[in-house]
Amino acid sequence: DVTNERKMRDSMRFYLQKVLVAQEEERKRIARDLHDDTGQSLLLLTHRLDAISADPKNKLSKPVQEKLSELHSLAVESLDSLRRYAQELRPAILDDIGLIASLEWIADNLIAEDGIDVNVQVDMRERDLPHEAQLTLFRIAQEALVNIKRHAQASEVVIRLEAAAGKLTMVITDNGKGFKVPMPLSQLGSTEKLGLLGMQERAQLLSGSLNIQSELGKGTAIIVEVPLEE
Repeated sequence: DVTNERKMRDSMRFYLQKVLVAQEEERKRIARDLHDDTGQSLLLLTHRLDAISADPKNKLSKPVQEKLSELHSLAVESLDSLRRYAQELRPAILDDIGLIASLEWIADNLIAEDGIDVNVQVDMRERDLPHEAQLTLFRIAQEALVNIKRHAQASEVVIRLEAAAGKLTMVITDNGKGFKVPMPLSQLGSTEKLGLLGMQERAQLLSGSLNIQSELGKGTAIIVEVPLEE
């Protein structure tokens, strides 16, 4: 009956929320360990390679100096990659400054790495959003940008946040190749679009909704709406 169905839905939402909270805590722990342990080891390695190369007592031959230089460059590249990966796992900027700065950060990364023009537009007060909502919206936007990067072949993306009439709306649009949207959206899992399904589930955890508008050759729009607390 309807009552049992509602109870089952509420129970599934409760356990999904627990899983996502545990997942975020694990991401935070891994990011911290990468920064504090592996990151510090790589930093120490670059300093020691520098010291070996700079010490005249070592009387290094040119081939050895070139090899040390290659190793130093590799260590620096690895350190940069590790820092970027740790930030993607759990951006410190999200905890320190908030959602809008974090969206601008991932937008800047997409511009720098892939040449995709990303414009973040905001018409709201960030302090109206509890931290859990900010984190959830960030993860939805992050997954959307990953999908755009991998599949959309887009050159322009707009992320728009606005608050009105007791709800927050986040719209992510791209000018990519688009795709056929399964109806209903619950079929996303059967079409191997698990990233989109995960975004929908995250929106539902905030008692919100996620809709997708897309046509082949005409880009895609992802619309997330969540109620604002009074």
